[in-house]
Amino acid sequence: MTTTPIPFYILCGSLGAGKTTLLMRLLEHWKSQGKRAGVLMNEAGEVSIAGPRAGTIAEQVLNLAGGCVCCDTKEDLSWGIAQLVRDYESDVIILECSGMADPAEVIDGVTDLYTALLTHLEKVIALLHPIPTVRESMGGFVTRQAIRCADELILNKKDLYIAGHWERFKATTVDQNPYARVWETSHARVDPSSLLEPMTRISPRSTVNVEFGVPRSSATRNRASYHPIATTVRLPGPLNLARFLSWMKTLPPELERAKGFFRFAKGPELQEFQYTPPGNATITPITLLDEPSHAIVLIGRGYDQERCQVELLRCLEN
Repeated sequence: MTTTPIPFYILCGSLGAGKTTLLMRLLEHWKSQGKRAGVLMNEAGEVSIAGPRAGTIAEQVLNLAGGCVCCDTKEDLSWGIAQLVRDYESDVIILECSGMADPAEVIDGVTDLYTALLTHLEKVIALLHPIPTVRESMGGFVTRQAIRCADELILNKKDLYIAGHWERFKATTVDQNPYARVWETSHARVDPSSLLEPMTRISPRSTVNVEFGVPRSSATRNRASYHPIATTVRLPGPLNLARFLSWMKTLPPELERAKGFFRFAKGPELQEFQYTPPGNATITPITLLDEPSHAIVLIGRGYDQERCQVELLRCLEN
Protein backbone atom coordinates (compact mmCIF):
# COMPACT_ATOMS: atom_id res chain seq x y z
CA MET A 1 0.00 0.00 0.00
CA THR A 2 1.46 3.36 -1.04
CA THR A 3 1.95 5.75 1.87
CA THR A 4 3.23 8.77 -0.05
CA PRO A 5 1.73 10.29 -3.22
CA ILE A 6 3.27 8.97 -6.43
CA PRO A 7 4.16 11.11 -9.49
CA PHE A 8 1.36 11.85 -11.95
CA TYR A 9 2.08 13.09 -15.47
CA ILE A 10 -0.35 14.56 -17.98
CA LEU A 11 0.43 14.05 -21.67
CA CYS A 12 -1.71 16.27 -23.86
CA GLY A 13 -1.66 18.20 -27.12
CA SER A 14 -2.86 18.35 -30.70
CA LEU A 15 -4.67 15.58 -32.53
CA GLY A 16 -2.13 13.50 -34.42
CA ALA A 17 0.89 15.19 -32.85
CA GLY A 18 2.52 11.90 -31.77
CA LYS A 19 1.41 11.59 -28.14
CA THR A 20 1.21 7.79 -28.20
CA THR A 21 4.71 7.57 -29.71
CA LEU A 22 6.06 9.68 -26.84
CA LEU A 23 4.05 7.66 -24.33
CA MET A 24 5.70 4.45 -25.52
CA ARG A 25 9.15 6.04 -25.10
CA LEU A 26 8.31 7.07 -21.54
CA LEU A 27 6.94 3.63 -20.68
CA GLU A 28 10.12 1.98 -22.00
CA HIS A 29 12.16 4.37 -19.84
CA TRP A 30 10.23 3.60 -16.66
CA LYS A 31 10.34 -0.13 -17.37
CA SER A 32 14.13 0.03 -17.74
CA GLN A 33 14.26 1.61 -14.28
CA GLY A 34 12.17 -1.16 -12.78
CA LYS A 35 9.19 1.13 -12.17
CA ARG A 36 5.61 -0.08 -12.43
CA ALA A 37 3.90 2.43 -14.72
CA GLY A 38 0.12 2.79 -14.70
CA VAL A 39 -1.55 4.38 -17.73
CA LEU A 40 -4.87 6.16 -18.02
CA MET A 41 -6.08 6.47 -21.61
CA ASN A 42 -8.61 9.18 -22.49
CA GLU A 43 -9.40 8.36 -26.11
CA ALA A 44 -12.34 9.51 -28.18
CA GLY A 45 -14.69 6.76 -29.31
CA GLU A 46 -15.78 3.49 -27.76
CA VAL A 47 -12.74 1.42 -28.76
CA SER A 48 -9.25 2.18 -27.47
CA ILE A 49 -6.65 2.23 -30.23
CA ALA A 50 -3.57 3.34 -28.28
CA GLY A 51 -4.45 1.36 -25.14
CA PRO A 52 -3.40 -2.07 -26.46
CA ARG A 53 -0.03 -0.65 -27.58
CA ALA A 54 0.65 0.84 -24.17
CA GLY A 55 -0.47 -2.43 -22.55
CA THR A 56 2.52 -4.24 -24.05
CA ILE A 57 4.82 -2.26 -21.72
CA ALA A 58 2.79 -0.72 -18.91
CA GLU A 59 1.84 -2.70 -15.82
CA GLN A 60 -1.81 -1.70 -16.23
CA VAL A 61 -3.83 0.42 -18.68
CA LEU A 62 -7.24 1.82 -17.76
CA ASN A 63 -9.54 3.61 -20.20
CA LEU A 64 -11.59 6.72 -19.42
CA ALA A 65 -14.72 7.10 -21.50
CA GLY A 66 -15.68 9.84 -23.89
CA GLY A 67 -12.41 11.44 -24.96
CA CYS A 68 -12.86 14.44 -22.70
CA VAL A 69 -12.48 15.13 -18.99
CA CYS A 70 -15.48 16.94 -17.55
CA CYS A 71 -17.64 16.78 -14.41
CA ASP A 72 -18.78 13.22 -15.16
CA THR A 73 -15.38 11.80 -16.04
CA LYS A 74 -13.52 13.48 -13.16
CA GLU A 75 -15.02 10.78 -10.96
CA ASP A 76 -13.70 8.16 -13.39
CA LEU A 77 -10.30 9.86 -13.22
CA SER A 78 -10.21 9.67 -9.42
CA TRP A 79 -11.43 6.07 -9.49
CA GLY A 80 -8.80 5.12 -12.06
CA ILE A 81 -6.00 6.69 -10.04
CA ALA A 82 -7.14 4.92 -6.88
CA GLN A 83 -7.26 1.58 -8.69
CA LEU A 84 -3.77 1.98 -10.19
CA VAL A 85 -2.26 2.98 -6.85
CA ARG A 86 -4.06 0.60 -4.51
CA ASP A 87 -4.78 -2.45 -6.64
CA TYR A 88 -1.88 -2.44 -9.09
CA GLU A 89 0.70 -0.67 -6.87
CA SER A 90 1.86 1.66 -9.64
CA ASP A 91 5.04 3.65 -8.99
CA VAL A 92 4.12 6.34 -11.53
CA ILE A 93 0.95 7.22 -13.45
CA ILE A 94 0.60 8.95 -16.80
CA LEU A 95 -2.63 10.09 -18.41
CA GLU A 96 -2.68 10.43 -22.19
CA CYS A 97 -5.41 12.93 -23.03
CA SER A 98 -7.32 12.77 -26.26
CA GLY A 99 -7.15 15.71 -28.62
CA MET A 100 -10.58 16.75 -27.29
CA ALA A 101 -9.73 16.77 -23.55
CA ASP A 102 -9.13 20.13 -21.87
CA PRO A 103 -5.91 19.78 -19.80
CA ALA A 104 -7.17 22.44 -17.37
CA GLU A 105 -10.06 20.12 -16.43
CA VAL A 106 -7.60 17.27 -15.87
CA ILE A 107 -5.45 19.46 -13.61
CA ASP A 108 -8.54 20.45 -11.66
CA GLY A 109 -9.51 16.80 -11.26
CA VAL A 110 -6.11 15.45 -10.22
CA THR A 111 -5.54 18.23 -7.66
CA ASP A 112 -8.67 17.24 -5.74
CA LEU A 113 -7.54 16.96 -2.11
CA TYR A 114 -8.73 13.35 -1.89
CA THR A 115 -6.89 12.36 -5.06
CA ALA A 116 -3.81 14.27 -3.87
CA LEU A 117 -3.43 11.71 -1.08
CA LEU A 118 -2.51 9.18 -3.77
CA THR A 119 -0.75 11.21 -6.46
CA HIS A 120 0.91 14.56 -6.95
CA LEU A 121 0.93 16.40 -10.26
CA GLU A 122 4.53 16.25 -11.45
CA LYS A 123 4.38 17.71 -14.96
CA VAL A 124 2.10 18.63 -17.83
CA ILE A 125 3.75 17.62 -21.11
CA ALA A 126 2.22 19.04 -24.28
CA LEU A 127 3.09 17.60 -27.67
CA LEU A 128 2.23 19.84 -30.63
CA HIS A 129 2.70 20.10 -34.35
CA PRO A 130 1.76 22.82 -36.83
CA ILE A 131 -1.90 22.51 -37.81
CA PRO A 132 -3.19 24.07 -41.05
CA THR A 133 -5.68 26.88 -40.47
CA VAL A 134 -8.55 24.92 -42.00
CA ARG A 135 -8.15 22.24 -39.32
CA GLU A 136 -7.35 24.56 -36.42
CA SER A 137 -11.00 25.09 -35.50
CA MET A 138 -11.51 21.39 -34.69
CA GLY A 139 -9.05 21.22 -31.82
CA GLY A 140 -7.98 24.83 -31.53
CA PHE A 141 -9.30 25.46 -28.03
CA VAL A 142 -7.83 22.26 -26.60
CA THR A 143 -4.48 22.94 -28.28
CA ARG A 144 -4.33 26.45 -26.81
CA GLN A 145 -5.19 25.05 -23.39
CA ALA A 146 -2.45 22.45 -23.73
CA ILE A 147 0.08 25.15 -24.58
CA ARG A 148 -1.04 27.35 -21.70
CA CYS A 149 -0.93 24.59 -19.09
CA ALA A 150 2.29 22.90 -20.15
CA ASP A 151 5.50 22.62 -18.16
CA GLU A 152 7.18 20.99 -21.16
CA LEU A 153 6.31 22.10 -24.71
CA ILE A 154 7.43 19.60 -27.33
CA LEU A 155 7.13 20.87 -30.90
CA ASN A 156 7.11 17.70 -32.99
CA LYS A 157 7.37 16.72 -36.68
CA LYS A 158 9.91 19.41 -37.50
CA ASP A 159 11.22 17.34 -40.39
CA LEU A 160 7.91 17.74 -42.25
CA TYR A 161 7.82 21.54 -42.37
CA ILE A 162 9.69 24.29 -44.15
CA ALA A 163 11.75 26.62 -41.97
CA GLY A 164 9.57 29.72 -42.30
CA HIS A 165 6.38 27.91 -41.38
CA TRP A 166 8.08 26.13 -38.48
CA GLU A 167 9.55 29.33 -37.03
CA ARG A 168 6.17 31.07 -37.11
CA PHE A 169 4.59 28.08 -35.38
CA LYS A 170 7.33 28.07 -32.74
CA ALA A 171 7.13 31.83 -32.10
CA THR A 172 3.34 31.72 -31.73
CA THR A 173 3.57 28.80 -29.30
CA VAL A 174 6.28 30.35 -27.16
CA ASP A 175 4.34 33.62 -26.87
CA GLN A 176 1.41 31.74 -25.33
CA ASN A 177 3.48 30.20 -22.53
CA PRO A 178 6.57 32.00 -21.18
CA TYR A 179 7.13 29.42 -18.42
CA ALA A 180 7.61 26.06 -20.15
CA ARG A 181 10.76 24.52 -21.53
CA VAL A 182 10.59 24.21 -25.31
CA TRP A 183 11.80 21.19 -27.27
CA GLU A 184 11.95 20.80 -31.06
CA THR A 185 11.74 17.21 -32.25
CA SER A 186 11.00 14.79 -35.03
CA HIS A 187 9.29 11.44 -34.33
CA ALA A 188 8.89 12.54 -30.68
CA ARG A 189 12.57 11.75 -30.05
CA VAL A 190 13.20 13.23 -26.63
CA ASP A 191 15.55 11.89 -23.98
CA PRO A 192 13.13 10.72 -21.25
CA SER A 193 15.63 11.34 -18.45
CA SER A 194 15.99 14.99 -19.44
CA LEU A 195 12.28 15.44 -20.04
CA LEU A 196 11.30 13.96 -16.66
CA GLU A 197 13.96 15.65 -14.55
CA PRO A 198 12.41 17.64 -11.68
CA MET A 199 11.86 21.33 -12.33
CA THR A 200 12.55 23.96 -9.71
CA ARG A 201 11.14 27.42 -9.15
CA ILE A 202 14.49 28.89 -8.17
CA SER A 203 16.82 28.67 -11.14
CA PRO A 204 15.66 30.11 -14.48
CA ARG A 205 15.33 27.72 -17.39
CA SER A 206 16.60 28.36 -20.88
CA THR A 207 15.05 27.00 -24.05
CA VAL A 208 15.97 23.40 -24.82
CA ASN A 209 15.94 22.47 -28.48
CA VAL A 210 16.10 18.83 -29.47
CA GLU A 211 16.23 17.71 -33.10
CA PHE A 212 16.24 13.98 -33.82
CA GLY A 213 16.97 13.36 -30.13
CA VAL A 214 20.21 15.38 -30.05
CA PRO A 215 20.32 18.50 -27.80
CA ARG A 216 21.82 21.53 -29.46
CA SER A 217 22.48 25.13 -28.51
CA SER A 218 19.85 27.78 -29.08
CA ALA A 219 20.10 31.42 -30.03
CA THR A 220 16.60 32.18 -28.81
CA ARG A 221 15.94 34.38 -25.78
CA ASN A 222 16.13 32.98 -22.26
CA ARG A 223 12.91 31.68 -20.77
CA ALA A 224 11.29 32.98 -17.62
CA SER A 225 11.61 31.15 -14.32
CA TYR A 226 9.47 28.06 -14.02
CA HIS A 227 6.24 28.42 -12.04
CA PRO A 228 4.18 25.31 -11.29
CA ILE A 229 0.58 25.67 -12.38
CA ALA A 230 -0.86 23.99 -9.28
CA THR A 231 0.27 24.67 -5.72
CA THR A 232 -1.18 23.13 -2.57
CA VAL A 233 -0.92 25.31 0.55
CA ARG A 234 -1.29 23.15 3.66
CA LEU A 235 -3.15 24.77 6.56
CA PRO A 236 -1.84 23.47 9.92
CA GLY A 237 -4.59 25.12 11.94
CA PRO A 238 -7.90 27.01 11.82
CA LEU A 239 -8.20 30.31 9.96
CA ASN A 240 -9.17 33.73 11.21
CA LEU A 241 -12.43 34.63 9.46
CA ALA A 242 -11.78 38.36 9.06
CA ARG A 243 -8.25 37.88 7.75
CA PHE A 244 -9.35 35.20 5.29
CA LEU A 245 -12.18 37.37 3.93
CA SER A 246 -9.61 40.13 3.37
CA TRP A 247 -7.30 37.66 1.61
CA MET A 248 -10.11 36.61 -0.72
CA LYS A 249 -10.36 40.20 -1.95
CA THR A 250 -6.71 40.15 -3.03
CA LEU A 251 -6.86 37.09 -5.33
CA PRO A 252 -4.74 37.95 -8.39
CA PRO A 253 -6.41 38.06 -11.82
CA GLU A 254 -3.96 35.41 -13.11
CA LEU A 255 -5.37 32.87 -10.65
CA GLU A 256 -7.63 30.58 -12.67
CA ARG A 257 -8.90 28.30 -9.93
CA ALA A 258 -8.72 27.89 -6.16
CA LYS A 259 -10.35 25.30 -3.93
CA GLY A 260 -9.91 23.69 -0.56
CA PHE A 261 -11.16 22.70 2.88
CA PHE A 262 -10.49 24.23 6.31
CA ARG A 263 -12.13 25.36 9.54
CA PHE A 264 -12.46 28.80 11.08
CA ALA A 265 -11.20 29.37 14.62
CA LYS A 266 -14.62 30.25 16.02
CA GLY A 267 -16.73 27.74 14.09
CA PRO A 268 -17.01 23.95 14.35
CA GLU A 269 -18.07 23.30 10.75
CA LEU A 270 -15.74 22.17 8.01
CA GLN A 271 -15.68 24.82 5.26
CA GLU A 272 -15.37 24.28 1.51
CA PHE A 273 -13.72 27.06 -0.49
CA GLN A 274 -14.33 27.44 -4.24
CA TYR A 275 -13.16 30.07 -6.69
CA THR A 276 -13.53 30.04 -10.48
CA PRO A 277 -13.27 33.42 -12.23
CA PRO A 278 -15.10 35.53 -13.23
CA GLY A 279 -17.41 34.57 -10.37
CA ASN A 280 -16.90 35.41 -6.72
CA ALA A 281 -15.14 33.12 -4.28
CA THR A 282 -17.49 31.15 -2.03
CA ILE A 283 -17.21 29.59 1.45
CA THR A 284 -19.76 26.92 2.30
CA PRO A 285 -20.15 24.78 5.47
CA ILE A 286 -19.99 21.10 4.51
CA THR A 287 -20.27 17.73 6.23
CA LEU A 288 -18.12 14.88 4.89
CA LEU A 289 -17.78 11.33 6.16
CA ASP A 290 -14.08 11.25 5.26
CA GLU A 291 -12.56 14.64 5.99
CA PRO A 292 -9.71 15.64 3.65
CA SER A 293 -6.54 17.46 4.60
CA HIS A 294 -7.00 21.13 5.40
CA ALA A 295 -5.43 22.96 2.48
CA ILE A 296 -6.11 25.30 -0.41
CA VAL A 297 -5.06 24.49 -3.97
CA LEU A 298 -4.08 27.44 -6.18
CA ILE A 299 -4.07 26.91 -9.95
CA GLY A 300 -2.62 29.50 -12.31
CA ARG A 301 0.54 31.07 -13.68
CA GLY A 302 2.09 34.50 -13.87
CA TYR A 303 1.17 35.76 -10.40
CA ASP A 304 3.33 36.34 -7.32
CA GLN A 305 2.93 32.84 -5.99
CA GLU A 306 5.15 33.23 -2.93
CA ARG A 307 3.33 36.37 -1.80
CA CYS A 308 -0.07 34.72 -2.30
CA GLN A 309 0.98 31.77 -0.14
CA VAL A 310 2.53 33.91 2.58
CA GLU A 311 -0.55 36.11 2.82
CA LEU A 312 -2.78 33.04 2.97
CA LEU A 313 -0.76 31.54 5.82
CA ARG A 314 -1.08 34.85 7.69
CA CYS A 315 -4.77 34.05 7.91
CA LEU A 316 -4.04 31.28 10.40
CA GLU A 317 -5.53 32.10 13.80
CA ASN A 318 -2.29 31.48 15.72
